[in-house]
Amino acid sequence: MATGFLFPGQGSQEPGMGRELFEQQPQAAEILDRACSVLDFDIRGMMFDGPAETMSDTQYAQPIIYTCSAMYLEKARSMGISYDYVAGHSLGEYSALYSAGVFSFEDGLALVRQRGLAMSRQNGKGTMAAVMGLTEDELAPELADIPDVVMANLNTPRQIVISGSMEGMEIAGKKLEGREGVIFKRLAVSAAFHSPQMMEAADIMTPLLEKTEFKTPSCHVVSNVTGMPTKDPGEIRSNLIAQITGQVRWFDSIMNMTAAGVDGFYEIGNGRTLRGMNRRIDGAAKCESL
Repeated sequence: MATGFLFPGQGSQEPGMGRELFEQQPQAAEILDRACSVLDFDIRGMMFDGPAETMSDTQYAQPIIYTCSAMYLEKARSMGISYDYVAGHSLGEYSALYSAGVFSFEDGLALVRQRGLAMSRQNGKGTMAAVMGLTEDELAPELADIPDVVMANLNTPRQIVISGSMEGMEIAGKKLEGREGVIFKRLAVSAAFHSPQMMEAADIMTPLLEKTEFKTPSCHVVSNVTGMPTKDPGEIRSNLIAQITGQVRWFDSIMNMTAAGVDGFYEIGNGRTLRGMNRRIDGAAKCESL
């Protein structure tokens, strides 16, 4: 059988994250030291002390989460845990690619720093919300007459994150809030990630991704936009570009890994969000947090 490593995305940041690893794991401390030498802001101070509001700004959240996940990866390696498949939720896909040896820690950090800066250019122009209680097929007709709202993250069969303009999301909220069996929860994000609003970010990131060396991964990598495993560097690069404006097909990713023989997952990073999602996916293998 096989083991899968899952890496969290934005929303997993909080003041104090990584401090215990830094103090107890020399390899994890080295990762943070390397990040400090590359970045143009005090990542150690922000990671340990916040404030939470600043950490939540996507330009800082992305390199912070990527670095913290790399620290947790060192902990997993020190425990002798091997892995056959990797996947990351949205931003977490960069952590997954680093863990598979597709690019170096520094190259990945440079990419997520630029990704965060590019996406932050859309701050205040859109937002996101979680819709719980409807399947993809049930939600689609509800959004059909709202042209600037899309299904962004297909997390579980009945938990879908939608993304779009402020005006469009207001219309979606009025349609869905209060419906029996449906929960509409607005998310504390500053932009409409994984939607057409991110086209400018995709235009910025495409040449950066194209000039970064992508090596053949050491294990199977599962793409957000296809939900399928691959070891082809060209396909991985194309999928990573498409991911900026495209969907995160997380449910498909988990089910395809389980079908391929993954009988256990580990969440490699701060928090337990992905572990919780696995519990709500029927047939998914158990996920543990380090």
